[in-house]
Amino acid sequence: MHRYRQSILATALIVLGLLAAIDTEAAKSAAWRSLGKLHVSDRVDKDTLRVGVKKGTFNAIRLQVEGRAVQFRDLKIHFENGDVQDVALRSVIRRGRFSRTIDLDGGRRAIDRIVFIYDAQTLRRGKGARVEVFGRK
Repeated sequence: MHRYRQSILATALIVLGLLAAIDTEAAKSAAWRSLGKLHVSDRVDKDTLRVGVKKGTFNAIRLQVEGRAVQFRDLKIHFENGDVQDVALRSVIRRGRFSRTIDLDGGRRAIDRIVFIYDAQTLRRGKGARVEVFGRK
């Protein structure tokens, strides 16, 4: 009888641990919301993503690249109140990967637009890349 109780207790602890891990992962992914996508071509080295106050307020952003890798130089985050945050990204983001998390100055802010400056030559005339921006609530 004692072993039976220990088995039940051990099973319950394992199940609770798994449920906690699932809830934590779901909470992490639920905190990030897509702010929009833009298509990067080899002809342009500057793009603007309009976000707008309707999307809400965020305390951080990150980028995800699909298609081809993109070499970012810089990005400027324009907030609804007119402030601008200049971010020196200076990194290559490979297909399927995320940028580092970029914390927004001043905590939770409404983003008007994000201006991207990247190295268009890295695309080598062909299928471009898609960049999706995520904001963390």
